[in-house]
Amino acid sequence: MSRARLVAVAAVAGLLAGTLVLGIGGRLAMRAVAYADPAPTRFTWLGALQVLGAGAVWGTVTGPLVLAFDGLRARLGGATGLAFGAVVLGSAVLAVELVAGFGGRIVAPPAFIILSAVVFPILFLAHGVMVDVLVRWWRTWTERSVNATTAV
Repeated sequence: MSRARLVAVAAVAGLLAGTLVLGIGGRLAMRAVAYADPAPTRFTWLGALQVLGAGAVWGTVTGPLVLAFDGLRARLGGATGLAFGAVVLGSAVLAVELVAGFGGRIVAPPAFIILSAVVFPILFLAHGVMVDVLVRWWRTWTERSVNATTAV
């Protein structure tokens, strides 16, 4: 499979994982975390679409980065997706810091901060695993298709 096609496959895998895990999962997590606040905010469809779109875009942009882990796959084994998810999480934290300004103080109830610190990293790790699994599945499927075609 050509490198360009592989990058496209990784971008589509990132889009799917970003939409499902970061988008839908992120919106559900935000709703759960909002209830940790004594005065939770209202649910809005516009907010849900924004989070869904952000997850899709972030997944599409970061999906091809999983290919950088190909050389480490022998050492990391099954943890490749988790390592990729950790890198995506780190890049998201960096992006938020760049937009919000470094060192800004977070004013929120402790339960809100604790839930956020637990739930959102889990989503990013799950996103990394899902992208890695989808890309590996696509590679295996296409290799089998090519081998079946050449064997005939």
